[in-house]
Amino acid sequence: MNANRLSARLAALLVVGLMAGACENEEPFPSFDELDELKLLHSMPQRPPADPTNRFADNTQAAALGNRLFHDPKLSSCGTVSCKSCHDGDGRTVATALADGCNGNVTGRNPPTILNADYNRWFMSDGRADRLWNQAILPMTSPVEMDSNATIIRAQLNAEYHSSYAEVFTKTPDETGDDELLANVGKLMQAYERTVNRRRSPFDEDVKRFISVAEVSVVEATKDPAYLGLKTYFRKGQCIVCHKGVAMTDHLFHNIGVKDGSAGAEGQTAAVEAMLDWKFNAAGPFSDAPNGTDAQRLASVRATLVEKRAEMVGAYKTPTLRNIALTAPYMHTGEVATLADVVEFYDKGGDENGSFTGTRTETIKKLELEPAEKEALVKLLELMTGEP
Repeated sequence: MNANRLSARLAALLVVGLMAGACENEEPFPSFDELDELKLLHSMPQRPPADPTNRFADNTQAAALGNRLFHDPKLSSCGTVSCKSCHDGDGRTVATALADGCNGNVTGRNPPTILNADYNRWFMSDGRADRLWNQAILPMTSPVEMDSNATIIRAQLNAEYHSSYAEVFTKTPDETGDDELLANVGKLMQAYERTVNRRRSPFDEDVKRFISVAEVSVVEATKDPAYLGLKTYFRKGQCIVCHKGVAMTDHLFHNIGVKDGSAGAEGQTAAVEAMLDWKFNAAGPFSDAPNGTDAQRLASVRATLVEKRAEMVGAYKTPTLRNIALTAPYMHTGEVATLADVVEFYDKGGDENGSFTGTRTETIKKLELEPAEKEALVKLLELMTGEP
């Protein structure tokens, strides 16, 4: 911000501050700190962050093969379920609360979208995977989902993808051990999924415009179409507490009080130790950077396990809000049908105590939003849909 614009904004802040003091004693929106946070909300980078644990992550041949495997139901034991089965359509998820797997089974949670998936730091709702390539192994080998194994996958690779696999990995499927084979297929899936993104959205343009106006005059900013939605997002709605930064998530886990009586209701606390000891994690023998920053992050999680365990009970990953209008229904249970329902859920401070496991995160409280504020929030969320 140049000196003239800063002087103009300070003058406007003084005027509006005097007005506010006379009526409601509220600091004008946005404050300087809020303006800084606003600048972090728009313009995602063109590609997800690099993943040194998968040396094929940005290999075009690997992505092309991963695309074919992603859509192949013959990788499953029943021959009818592929990765696409749970990650299709504009939202790259399902339109139902849960998803169908092999042999009449049904998933225990709502499948997360794969849109912009590799901008995440943790994977699966409970954080059972720490990289996108090892996440892919979980649904493939889950008896509830694809119910597959290395023998089934190797047979299909030999039948349909033998030469393509050998070109990427310089060895054939038969020359690859079972665990390495699963890891390699996961790495192919990640290479493909890194290309499935929707970034630029009307929301990004609105935020950039709003910032430009607010830097000059907070008085004029109050007239901007995005004003009420953004102000509610930052202040009364408290969305910014967890949905921050360009990915619109804090990459952490919280218990927001979602009604859940399922076997998986304990969330992160039931998943974290298994992930830390998993042979496929970022520090394991199938990682291409077993001593890198991802491994250090796992060591940090392990070091704080005892201290943080109580906070993990019933906690689930903060999802991105980008493309949220495409991915209904919501929450890990898939029981919240619309964005308006999501806003109502947070407005009442989550579901009643006793209907979920663990202790609600302290920031989840009744909001007492006005109807206009709720409407503005829903509109803001709808504008977060990016271009394919």
